[in-house]
Amino acid sequence: MTGAETAGSVSKQANGKTATRRGATGRPASAGGGSCDFGVVVTTGDEFTALTTGLTVFQNKKMVVPIPGWGLSDLIFARTRAAIPAGVSVLRIPYNPAKFPPRDESKDTLKDRLFGDLNAELAGYMREVVKGTNCRHYIQILNSISPIGTSNYTVRGFGILNQDVVLGRRIYLYALAFIRIFDGRDFSVVRQSSALINMHHSLVVQRLLGRQIGGPYRELPAESFPTRPEDAADNPDLRDGVRAMLTESLDKTLPLLLGVRSAASQSDAKER
Repeated sequence: MTGAETAGSVSKQANGKTATRRGATGRPASAGGGSCDFGVVVTTGDEFTALTTGLTVFQNKKMVVPIPGWGLSDLIFARTRAAIPAGVSVLRIPYNPAKFPPRDESKDTLKDRLFGDLNAELAGYMREVVKGTNCRHYIQILNSISPIGTSNYTVRGFGILNQDVVLGRRIYLYALAFIRIFDGRDFSVVRQSSALINMHHSLVVQRLLGRQIGGPYRELPAESFPTRPEDAADNPDLRDGVRAMLTESLDKTLPLLLGVRSAASQSDAKER
């Protein structure tokens, strides 16, 4: 995936005109006609995966659990809105997964990039999702995917991993989001990046450093893995852990992609 350094400042382009729809209240514009600076589409946040991997494929178990009560979609939009400068109009675009099923991100392989037209596919998909709106840019937040260590297994989105290792088991809670910013005219991808907490280490560097998952994750005690995976949706510790990692990663990555200096980065600069 292309990192954050691939294009010029998006926010400067959006700031080129006075916002007309946000108004004095600071509330996001509602879906409908008219124009806006940024349209935001959240296509993730409604599922949590409980995954067990063994030394053989026969030991692998996976259950995907609905988590509507976790409020991840609302959290994602709130952090996106917070990253966009005041005075810039923002439109939250409702997403219906039944009408627009999520793209299969596992298809974004080297083979598909060489022999397929991924950019055209992404543009066509987003055109359909945001049909009826007119924004200068569109921001999509979706699941990110990561290999598990050096294995052939992968994790995606939000979940908990129960990994069998030689000397026992390791439990990892993860929150993997991916951000794409599209040009609202031709739907080309302007910038894109996984949402990361440590912005100084790319996913490639993280893997070289021995990180088990490329993106935000934390190791938990063995008893943290739910005895019944379907009970994960009612576990406040898992919910709060995912929300905390998601918030931190979005707050650090979105300003960089938008060309906006966050308060944290400004504070770091003053200290240096």
